[in-house]
Parts: sequence; C-alpha cells; structure tokens
Amino acid sequence: MKIIAISREFGSGGRELGKRLAGLLGYAYYDREIEESVAQRMDMDAGYVARSIEQGALRNIPLHFGRTLANSYAWKQQISILVEKQRVLKEIAAASDCVIVGRAADVILAEHDPFKVFVYADMAHKLARCQRYAQAGENLDLHGLEREIKRIDSRRADYHRMFSDQKWGRKENYHLCVNTSGLDLAKVTPYLAEYIRACFAGGTP
Repeated sequence: MKIIAISREFGSGGRELGKRLAGLLGYAYYDREIEESVAQRMDMDAGYVARSIEQGALRNIPLHFGRTLANSYAWKQQISILVEKQRVLKEIAAASDCVIVGRAADVILAEHDPFKVFVYADMAHKLARCQRYAQAGENLDLHGLEREIKRIDSRRADYHRMFSDQKWGRKENYHLCVNTSGLDLAKVTPYLAEYIRACFAGGTP
C-alpha cells in the first residue's frame, strides 16, 4: 500500500493539503476519523480522545513511550488510548492507499515506508489562515492566537517524540517539506501530487 504521512504546523494548511492530495491521487483520507474510531472501540467520547493529545492530557507519559510501556502502568487509560491509536493506524495502512494527517504516522508506520511530508508556514500566514477560518464576526486576539499556535505545535512535537528520536519538523526526516506561505493550495497541490506519484513509481521512498 502507498501511504502519505503529513506532519504539519498548526495553521499551515496541512489538513487542506492532505485532503486535496487524497482527492487527486484517489487515496483514502484520514484525520479526525482516527480518534473517532478509537473512541468507538474504547467506548469513550471522541472529543476526549482528541484532547488527550492536543490539550496535553498525556503530557506526563514518559518520552519514548514505545520503549517504556512496561513502566507506564500509572497512566493506564492514556496508554490504552495510544496503543489503540497505533492499532488503528496500522489497520488503516494495511487496508488501502491513504493520506494520514498527523498522529505521528510518519514514525509509527515506518515499516510501511510512508512518503513523509512536513507542511509549515511563517507566523504571519498561519495567523491569516486561522483568521480566514474563524467564525463570522469573531474578534480574534492575534497575540493570544500566536501563543496558541506555538503551544499546539509544541504539543505535536512532544507527541511525536514519544515514538521516535527523530525531531519533528527537521527537514532531514521528510521526503518533502512544503512552505505554504503565500501559496494557493488549490493551484499547487496538483504539482505536488504529480511529484509524489513519480516518487512512488520510481521506488521512492
């Protein structure tokens, strides 16, 4: 199966890029569906499962989770969520060609040789993108929003570090890094899809 694992900074457009790539390539697309599947299997609220990562409920779990499972009994419920998320990811990877956004899929699914993409942007464009998606009439505190962007990205880096020593966002760890600052993703994504298609055809990764 062909897998594209997209890591992304908050507000960089990684989710939009992933959806567009999946549509152009004819791949299945997975994002929040992963937490929904975990929640259903564990009879939990999907929002709680998602917040376990995004809002730091798992922040006390030791780093390198995959190698310290035996020492993590005190965090049984949180560990159970992580284990189930890994199981869901691996089932997804075995089922069909797919695009997976986030969830440390680039390292959890390393045995499947995913095509690894990192999406980033400068802060001004991330703030502008968040503003575009804000609810009509919502008055955003840009300084507060910038702090929130940095906080979420820090959590994403921490989550990634639980599974691998590879540094989240470091260019050497990805096949493709995309700076979306000022880009129209609708126009750019077809070229990225063609590039990825050519890489898979040529045996890369």
